[in-house]
Amino acid sequence: MSIKLSPNSLESQHIRLKIKTINQQMKNLAVKGAGISPWEAEVLVNTINEVYFSDPELKQLSVGQLKYSCVSAREGAGKPLKDCAMVTVMLELISKEDEGDLPKDGKLASVERRRRKIGRLTEEAREQGGLLTQEDLAAILSSDVRTIRRDVRDLRNKGIVVATRGQQKDIGPGVSHRGLAIKLWLDGKESIEVARGINHSIAAVENYLEKFKRVAYLRGKNFDDYQIALTVGISIPAAKTFVEIYNEFKNRAFFKSRMEEIDIVGERHYLAADEKKDLSLRKGALQKKRRSS
Repeated sequence: MSIKLSPNSLESQHIRLKIKTINQQMKNLAVKGAGISPWEAEVLVNTINEVYFSDPELKQLSVGQLKYSCVSAREGAGKPLKDCAMVTVMLELISKEDEGDLPKDGKLASVERRRRKIGRLTEEAREQGGLLTQEDLAAILSSDVRTIRRDVRDLRNKGIVVATRGQQKDIGPGVSHRGLAIKLWLDGKESIEVARGINHSIAAVENYLEKFKRVAYLRGKNFDDYQIALTVGISIPAAKTFVEIYNEFKNRAFFKSRMEEIDIVGERHYLAADEKKDLSLRKGALQKKRRSS
């Protein structure tokens, strides 16, 4: 187990600025050298970053993030921890998802915030190929293992299976706060009901649903998992989870009534991307014309 907190030093800021500068240089070279549009160059650079810097060891931390070493999700449930392969994951220690619509009572708010963190952190680790233990969560959240165990049990009683190593055999698509929120919405509940049902903020629930609608729309257009992840701006494992939920519900009767909303949201983002691409193409053509004149 190891924790590496987000660096906020001048050196770290210099590195981040340097990466931005290099990315811009790559975009310029792609436009001038390959003759592609600025929009296509941006997609190319983002894809390169996605592929080459998918390993958390190579990524720069942002404020509020940490790198953590945990058990690989590929290890069997019965294998002793000391014999397990480890992976490094990047976790958001501080997130807006954990705030909003909390109980007014300070103690209850603290409990709810911690439980939201538990669900979110374990899901983040799983999407990166790792599984946190309850002991990991206690260390990350500066809490007692017995408290974490009680939180996990209470969440499970609400239908949310926390994706820890101890619950490995029960982990499937849609077991997290996010997945459960989407399933409740697909079953007919609205955002405020969903948020109340999983003790989460309305803003967080609406964010989950917005991403799912975009994923469902793109899947309907036969985008693959990688294309969906790149277009929506989510991880490939997250895209796979959303697609699995989509496949589970797409033939159910109530899903048809949700398709209108899915199409509206999906079409809006799809057209916005096309407009951005068209604008970039026109700008690129104009720049070429100016250089040739």
